[in-house]
Amino acid sequence: MNPPYRCEICDSEHLSPLHLGEMMIGGAESFLYLKCKSCETTYQAEKLEDYSKYYPKSYYSFQYQEPKTWSGKVRRLKRRLRNQYYYFNKGFIGRLLAQARPCPTNHLSRHIHLRLNMSILEIGCGSGEMLHELGDLGVRRLVGVDPYIDQEIHFDNGVKIYRCSTENLFEIFRDQEFDLIIFNHSLEHSLTPVSDLNMARLLLSEGGEILIRIPVSGSTIADEYRNHWWSLDAPRHIYIFSKKSLPMVAEKSGLVVCRIHDEGTIDDYIASEQHKKGICLLSEQSYVKTKDLSGFSKVQLSAWDTEIALQNQQGTAAQAGFILKRV
Repeated sequence: MNPPYRCEICDSEHLSPLHLGEMMIGGAESFLYLKCKSCETTYQAEKLEDYSKYYPKSYYSFQYQEPKTWSGKVRRLKRRLRNQYYYFNKGFIGRLLAQARPCPTNHLSRHIHLRLNMSILEIGCGSGEMLHELGDLGVRRLVGVDPYIDQEIHFDNGVKIYRCSTENLFEIFRDQEFDLIIFNHSLEHSLTPVSDLNMARLLLSEGGEILIRIPVSGSTIADEYRNHWWSLDAPRHIYIFSKKSLPMVAEKSGLVVCRIHDEGTIDDYIASEQHKKGICLLSEQSYVKTKDLSGFSKVQLSAWDTEIALQNQQGTAAQAGFILKRV
């Protein structure tokens, strides 16, 4: 491993290399990552000059659009009614829908106490699907930013998405404050996580919170699959923090972690197992694309479901949400 490296988070010299390929679509490139044995952060050793080519128009977080068909509008209505029950425990129809589809462990309502008068900013929101769902519930002060979308997006329920990088937030939101700022699986994509969190802190209202949802390095599945762990997602994921290192990053930004909610899903096992077999996430053989071709038995899937539930309970899951506040 040359040149000599020190951990960018805790300054430790105890690092181990991981050579990773692009495993969403697949390619011949290899990227050097380092896993710190002290703080358990995994990060990209040599940053790229341009990441935009790894976010094509077909990238999954850019695909959401307001439903136009009748079937799409019905799904939107059902989602709104179900969410009303998830967030506010209201609505008879929503309760019935929720009974048919219980609230997932990684649903946003697991992390926050939503109020209709909240002002919410999502950083790295893609085309804004989550904000659009909140707008359908009646939350009216909703904005998002993403540097890789083609153009601004204005939804019919008032949600606005700006094409903007974090360093330009003050140009758009001058004199504004937010009760909740969300990094929904976006902080791991940032070249400057400390700076981004510091910027978010400056935009928080009094008593406001920052929600960070990230893959967790040092977790059970991350350690089991190592360079085959799907959430490494080279080269898009630049810093994959651990439960040890994220509080360090928060402290550098004038923030403190108040609570953590583990939210691992069976996807962690499915995609990682596929990567181990050399199957890319968007391959036709992938479970995401064609379940019947993936080769996973019902017994195997059930065993993983049980294991994931245990990891969430024990706090060792590969995905988690962190609530931060000002120090």
